[in-house]
Amino acid sequence: MSSCAKCGRALVGGDIFCPSCGTPNPERTADAGAAATAMLPQDDLHRRLQAAIGTDYVVEHLIGEGGFALVFAVTDRKLQRRIALKVLRPEFTASKNSIQRFIREAESVAKINHPHILPIFFVGERESLVYFAMPLVDGETLDTRLRREGQLPEAEVIRIGSEIADALAEAHGHGLVHRDIKPQNVMLSGAKKRVLVMDFGIAKAAAGSGEKLTGTGVIIGSPHYMSPEQAGGDASVDQRSDIYSLGIVLWEMLAGEVPFDGPSTQGILIQHLTQSVPSIRARRPNVSAALANVVSRATAKKMEDRFQSAHDLAEALRQAGMGTGQRAMSWRVPKPLIAGLAAAVVLLAGGGFLAWRHFSHAADQDAHTLPPTAGVKVATLPFEALGQSDEAQFARTAVRLMTDALDRNHVPTVDDEELLGHWTTDGLKTEAPLETKAAFAAEHGAGQMVLGNAVTSGKSMQLSADVYDTHDLKAVGTAQVTGSSDSLFALIDRIAVQVAGVLCTQPGYNPQNRCFDVAAKPDEPLAVTDVTKPGETPPSPPSFAVYVDQNGAPTDLRTRVPSSHDDVNDAAATLIRGAHFSPAKKHGATVAAWTTVDVPVKAQAEPEAAGASACSEPSANAGNACFDTAPTAKTALTAAWRGSGTPSSPQLWLLVGLDGVVREVRVATASNQPQFTEVAKRAAQALVFTPAQKNGMAVAAWTRVTIGKS
Repeated sequence: MSSCAKCGRALVGGDIFCPSCGTPNPERTADAGAAATAMLPQDDLHRRLQAAIGTDYVVEHLIGEGGFALVFAVTDRKLQRRIALKVLRPEFTASKNSIQRFIREAESVAKINHPHILPIFFVGERESLVYFAMPLVDGETLDTRLRREGQLPEAEVIRIGSEIADALAEAHGHGLVHRDIKPQNVMLSGAKKRVLVMDFGIAKAAAGSGEKLTGTGVIIGSPHYMSPEQAGGDASVDQRSDIYSLGIVLWEMLAGEVPFDGPSTQGILIQHLTQSVPSIRARRPNVSAALANVVSRATAKKMEDRFQSAHDLAEALRQAGMGTGQRAMSWRVPKPLIAGLAAAVVLLAGGGFLAWRHFSHAADQDAHTLPPTAGVKVATLPFEALGQSDEAQFARTAVRLMTDALDRNHVPTVDDEELLGHWTTDGLKTEAPLETKAAFAAEHGAGQMVLGNAVTSGKSMQLSADVYDTHDLKAVGTAQVTGSSDSLFALIDRIAVQVAGVLCTQPGYNPQNRCFDVAAKPDEPLAVTDVTKPGETPPSPPSFAVYVDQNGAPTDLRTRVPSSHDDVNDAAATLIRGAHFSPAKKHGATVAAWTTVDVPVKAQAEPEAAGASACSEPSANAGNACFDTAPTAKTALTAAWRGSGTPSSPQLWLLVGLDGVVREVRVATASNQPQFTEVAKRAAQALVFTPAQKNGMAVAAWTRVTIGKS
């Protein structure tokens, strides 16, 4: 008995494909093309694929393979992005007619623009290879998650299931039936785990091109998720087959296993043909009745007993979530409170990105205060659409696609589903004033917003995107692309690259220095010394946005996160002004760019003792024995006195810090005029010293001084 080369599942003699992942069984695959693919030297396939796609792309390495294809990571040189290139196995392109059929099917998929369908960028045929390009998704398959976690929370099942159903509804509307819905064909993308359904139409194309795959024929699909009509070889498979397959996926997400399993493909197919899918509550009793009913109806044996459309299934899932309290509710701050908080922010200019100060070398040293900003998140608002038959639907689709595209370009975004829901409930329109849109975006935590518009004329479309700061309504920049109206996804992918570049020109933007390959950084470490006096709160370290030119000189500086001590902010700014930086790099070239610089605060050293802890007390430091060189005042030790009488000069103990600033004053011998003693203490507090030295290093130390009258 052999095992699957991909997932390790045991294969029996009757298995043509692995029952789990669909990988061909080499013992049963009769077509020589499969063996040719498996035996093809990796470097030769790599060479042929590189020759096929041309010099605008760089083939990197194999990242996966399945029953239909091998997948390679590829760099798109023009758009500076990575994509995935799927190369079909030869047995699915056995003849010229088969190849043409597949390309037609793939091109029809490429015309679909939906946020939950993994798009096809282009299709090609060269070097005896047939291939198509897709986004290289940052995420994992639903299958990987299920293997790791088993049963998923009910709310997550509803979210994932409804997003898959939305994708199916869009494809079915274009006349495409997937025929291979399974967890391996569902990607969970990015931090939000957004659903992306893969390989739409590919199974149908392969089925149509593979009628001579074996001597006896073969049913294309994954047996664990196959509908009864598909398992029985019914030629009239329609959208209800996908609904059944999705029902099985829902069952698996809730149960942690599939309802039907067995040692052979034939045995599993017989179960789908003859047995009813068990109630999910028999496997997981705490599943809500509403959700259990949805799963039961989706997996009905007769097609007419199921949901008749994927849209109906999606709505039923959402209703089940609302009825059981499982629907994820977003927390919102009431608008009057938002306004009050905004006013308080302007007055108080607190932490985070709230206080900004600006300087240039040519400008006055007094910093200018810039408008407050909430952070780096970006909100894409509904697009205006001219020439679209359904402007509202287009506006929503554009938001979802643009948000996804910005996510792929590492732009932190506001959740589009939450934003669109609130846009609708607030009754906002695309023609709303700029101020209204900015307030709406800011309410959702966005520091910048993208306002888009689309003009469609025949087969041509022009997309424009304007980026605004949500707080001062400043226009940050504009992006624009033109292309085929059938390629909305590709157009938005291109314009998102431009928008990401526009955002990188802003000092407040650039989380984790994503805007360039190598961040600018100081040649020498920067740090300021703690200025805390006894009983005070230690200062927090400040953070700055610094614009570094191509020569490594800081030419603009803005306080990104201020310290709790103004003198620490000023000292840190002075250090940065005088520092030299290694400039940022993008694609191997030095560039002028904003970078984030945090300036740590070093704790002030305690007075160092010469063998006795008593040196921490001022009176125990007779003759300055606790250090090699005593602190020295840079100005005369006198205090102005305009009171009556002639005071005697008081003696004071001063704790001088590493930076020469007086930290604490204590009276050793008071003047005969108590008022003059207080004047002398205030004068001493303003003195600046050369710090004490111990073993060649500056140390904080007590010293005794006499303050004269001036």
